[in-house]
Amino acid sequence: MLSFKPFTAQAMREMKPLLELQAFRSCDYTIGGLFMWRDYFKQTYTIIDNMLIATADYLDMGLCYSFPVGSGSISSALLSIKKDAAERGIPLRFCCVPSQAVPELIRNLGEPVESVEYRDWEDYLYPYENFLGYHGKKLVTPRNHCNRFIRDYPQYEYSPFDETSLAAAKAFLSESAGAFLKDSPIAREEYIRAIEILDHIKSFGFTGGILSVDGKIIGLSVGEIIGDTLYVHIEKALTEYSGAYPMLASLYARQNAAPGIKYINREDDSGDPGLRRSKTEYRPCALVEKYVVDFGLQNR
Repeated sequence: MLSFKPFTAQAMREMKPLLELQAFRSCDYTIGGLFMWRDYFKQTYTIIDNMLIATADYLDMGLCYSFPVGSGSISSALLSIKKDAAERGIPLRFCCVPSQAVPELIRNLGEPVESVEYRDWEDYLYPYENFLGYHGKKLVTPRNHCNRFIRDYPQYEYSPFDETSLAAAKAFLSESAGAFLKDSPIAREEYIRAIEILDHIKSFGFTGGILSVDGKIIGLSVGEIIGDTLYVHIEKALTEYSGAYPMLASLYARQNAAPGIKYINREDDSGDPGLRRSKTEYRPCALVEKYVVDFGLQNR
């Protein structure tokens, strides 16, 4: 059987070069996406011949495999996964499979018993320029929110993280627990990991910034860049400052604007109606489709 290890901060640095080769634009193949949800989904990993293979307990289905990524042979990695599932006596099941990877699974493993798309976990992908001013009729709602924020709080400031502001950002999240902690287990996990990940901003190569009014922090963003996509992993703002969220989203996009970056991935909505409505207002150009692909029990 394959030998899997738990995700740690050191492990993330080890797999970073392999994740940077992914072309799916899916947050499930990023350092932030994996590190933040490693405990919630009971994730483990192994690296074989320069291919990263991860497992997760996804949607309480039991052990599922990720689609392998890296510089090695996809076919060889998939055969290793197939053998591992057979030796464990479990179904050969893959989770969070991007739509463009499904044909590769079928070519190597045959027709699946079941292939199911999970809308609640699909990432929202946007043209980068959407957030550089919210121009055009389709973006009138976030643009109006920003205009109101600027009118109400002309003294606002935005600054990238440094050593001093990182400590202040952690204090802001801790002191604002009442504003950000929700009843759902997934929301609580996201809040806890948002605080934790601030300790790894530099070593993971993340970017981030804080939004302040009159010297008081009212919001922050954290993310990473892979290829042509900026992934926004954390975005927290105090809603009593009307327009803070679209303002923060725009300022963070401007902070990271660079030649070659075409898209922003703002991750999924977890099926939350309010979050879905909010993410739709920014006018995504696509949803990053994700599938659970089940090949059933395999013979050894």
